Amino acid sequence: MRVILRDRQQWGHRALASTGSSLATVAALTVLEEGGNAFDAAITASALLTVCMPMASGPGGDAAAVLHVHGEAEPLALTSLGRAPGAADPAAFRDRGLGTVPQTGILSTTTPALMDAWYALHERFGSRPLAELLRPAVRTAADGAPVTSQFQRWTRENLQVLEQPGFREVYAAAARPEAVGTRLRQSGLERLYTMAGQLDASGLRQELADRVGRLSTELDGLLAPEDLLASHARLGPATTLELAGHRIAVPPAPTQGPLMLQNLALYASFAPEEGSGSAAGMHVLSEIFNQTFNWRLEHLRDPEAVDTPMPDPLDPGVLAELGRGVDVDRRSACRYAGHYSHGDTTHFVVADRFGNAVTWVQSLGLGFGAGVGVPELGLLLCNRLGRSSTLSPNHANRVRPGARPVNTIFPWTITDQQGGHRLGGTPGGDGQCQWNTQVTAALLVDGATPLRALTLPRWTYFPGSDKTEADRPEQLQVDETLDQAVFEGLAHRGHELVRKASVGGVSRLLETGSGGLYGLDDGRQEGLTAAC
Repeated sequence: MRVILRDRQQWGHRALASTGSSLATVAALTVLEEGGNAFDAAITASALLTVCMPMASGPGGDAAAVLHVHGEAEPLALTSLGRAPGAADPAAFRDRGLGTVPQTGILSTTTPALMDAWYALHERFGSRPLAELLRPAVRTAADGAPVTSQFQRWTRENLQVLEQPGFREVYAAAARPEAVGTRLRQSGLERLYTMAGQLDASGLRQELADRVGRLSTELDGLLAPEDLLASHARLGPATTLELAGHRIAVPPAPTQGPLMLQNLALYASFAPEEGSGSAAGMHVLSEIFNQTFNWRLEHLRDPEAVDTPMPDPLDPGVLAELGRGVDVDRRSACRYAGHYSHGDTTHFVVADRFGNAVTWVQSLGLGFGAGVGVPELGLLLCNRLGRSSTLSPNHANRVRPGARPVNTIFPWTITDQQGGHRLGGTPGGDGQCQWNTQVTAALLVDGATPLRALTLPRWTYFPGSDKTEADRPEQLQVDETLDQAVFEGLAHRGHELVRKASVGGVSRLLETGSGGLYGLDDGRQEGLTAAC
């Protein structure tokens, strides 16, 4: 669904929210209408999305956000990313006869992190009791989340991941074709979020540590209770880039946010006059993605858990070296093919009448995450370790005890010289880095309007740098709406192209300034953009 709000004064005067669920959007707006701020509404939206889109995000997953706080000039980044177990070194996997980290199951898991983001945001900026902000999620989990066609399809496609009967029995009901139009009750999430509203952060972490620790012991996993006792939330300066009179902000490593800044800095040097939606523009961007994904695989890692410092991704020398690999005329061979030996996200934006705004992404790794967890609490664990990390001693993102694996999730913001903000993002694994770059390049370098930037034909360069794309053939997948002349121009430059009915997840964009709010989404997935 696409709702484009054109009249800011009438429709975007007090509050705006855009999420992947109409219930989450309405609940966030209700919080704002009742006097809460954007940070309160973000907690409500985040929790409700785990109930309305449980295969795509959950309390056992991760979050990354960029915040604009009224009266503060600098954007803040909130990251709450799961960590590898303290016992997760390569030997622990090899002792189990494994040559790589499994993609799902107990050995693929990182520690639960999403709810730490709620507690950290609430402690710093919250204006309403946490139990009140979680009440819509509790109520919807008890009464039942609406099973839409997307909910049914995504559940059916990922149901096989669920290993435990306690989860499989709950979600199998939503996978049936006749489930569309019914409601799915999730008593585990009702119980967990009621508990979260009653306990402080340390109390809830202790409760989860006991239960997840027992689960890990039963399944011969590596998670121990002590792995879950420390907060995962980090609230601090965002990583920024100055470009074209604007400041672009993203969460820091180990998210892939810095890669988008590399992409934009390089595109500004190579941008053709025809713009990013032309054959020349798409080709140049694909060449840049080839270079920056390779840099990611060689260098990006958790800055808190490394033996040698990570290079500055925006160092002029780094960017110059990457630029030397860009061929503006012909497709270059993928630099990282063979690097590895061997619907999964939600995004939303909210803004309030006080001048605060949030763009937020959360994920379980892959659909239903690791497929294991604590059924009585509805807590599926994230499989980011299995999705992202390797056992090779030569990989920057190799398994390290307690380290945060490189994470594909990140949103972005753009601030102009008058203090207006644009906030955006998208779900979709390695596609996030590419699609966010396509939108922001159109906005910043081409001078496109938000509507134009979000409705340009979308495309994806394969393979990406995520482990799940290790064996993908080198190709561009493009929207079927791509102009034939552009298609032929790309083929002439050596690209293998595949037309798709729709490429990528939904992009959402919120704009503040001029005394009002404006928001839109590109309609590629379900959800609602609305304001009051």
